[in-house]
Amino acid sequence: MMPANDWLRWFVVITFVAASGTALAMGCNGDRVDSDEPPPSDVSSDDDSPANAGIDEQAPFLSTPPNFAEQVAAVRPAVVNIYTRTDPPDEEARQPFSPPGIVPQQRVRESLGSGFIFDEQGLVLTNDHVVRGASEIAVRLLDERIYSAEVLGSDPPTDIAVLKLVDVEEELPTIGLGDSDELAIGNWVLAMGNPLGLASTVTAGIASGTGRQVMPPGGRLRFQDFIQTDASINPGSSGGPLVDMAGEVVGIATATSQEGHGLGFAIPINMVRDVLNDLIEHGRVQRSWLGIYVGEVPARLRDELDLPDEGGAVLTRLVEDGPAEEAGMEPGDIFLELDGEEVDDAFHLSWLAATIGVGVTVDVLIQRGSEELTLPLTLGLLPDE
Repeated sequence: MMPANDWLRWFVVITFVAASGTALAMGCNGDRVDSDEPPPSDVSSDDDSPANAGIDEQAPFLSTPPNFAEQVAAVRPAVVNIYTRTDPPDEEARQPFSPPGIVPQQRVRESLGSGFIFDEQGLVLTNDHVVRGASEIAVRLLDERIYSAEVLGSDPPTDIAVLKLVDVEEELPTIGLGDSDELAIGNWVLAMGNPLGLASTVTAGIASGTGRQVMPPGGRLRFQDFIQTDASINPGSSGGPLVDMAGEVVGIATATSQEGHGLGFAIPINMVRDVLNDLIEHGRVQRSWLGIYVGEVPARLRDELDLPDEGGAVLTRLVEDGPAEEAGMEPGDIFLELDGEEVDDAFHLSWLAATIGVGVTVDVLIQRGSEELTLPLTLGLLPDE
């Protein structure tokens, strides 16, 4: 087998050439020439001019965009490029229509992605889909250091993976994890990664939305609560950090829409926090379970029971002998609180139930008809899917 550094350097050169060709082709399209000179303007800058009448100089919406250089300089050294090699399964070695006695040459797949170091011991966060099935993983830092890496833990339902750098002897740069619940729509964010092989690329935008559930049913992503951003995310950016103006990670870039521009999606870092210890300690997420099927509360039912316009989730079906059935719950019950936390909707309830812990007993506040009830419930282990 080719040494890790050799195959990586070969792969980086090929990727860089391909990405550079694409970038040049796009850059040559059109006659526009970029310049540092400001465009000419016929508008007077005189404060007393009619064009400036009634403008409050302190109005925040008139301020120029911030200079991101400070945040970029602090965070960029800990953003890494991830290179993977994937050997095809043995059954792919022979195609169904191959002539007898002839075995086609195996195809080794090589791909790239992004990630970031969040722990000095060499722990890297990225997407599960970046490293899924990889036989070899190499990680390159901004300062050109290259390490082999292994998957410490991964979780396909949330598309989160933790890598461990091998044979780390030198000090590593790290990025702090922020609080995605504090991210407001309209806040500036930076996306950093390795799009199309263009290492250490930084793009800027805003948080365009939160709580997005954009993947079709039946996909690998079971838990979806994305931050939407117009900061550019492209192939190779997956796994890179979405950073706020404090220089902390608020999300992991994971998807982009192919049907429109400026539609990128990132996993909130608080969702990552909820599963991080399990991934590091067990290699997988051990999810708890209520044993129910739930849906959104119909507007008609809210009116009948005089419930608020938002919040809650209705129990539609019980799993036989599941935790909820054993606790005495019934179809039609409306979840209001679980373990003291208000239930926002059906997705929120599913996430809370999955992360409380196996064997933990909690109080459940429900609405049954016109009556509120509190029931003790012990969560079970989510069966293997």
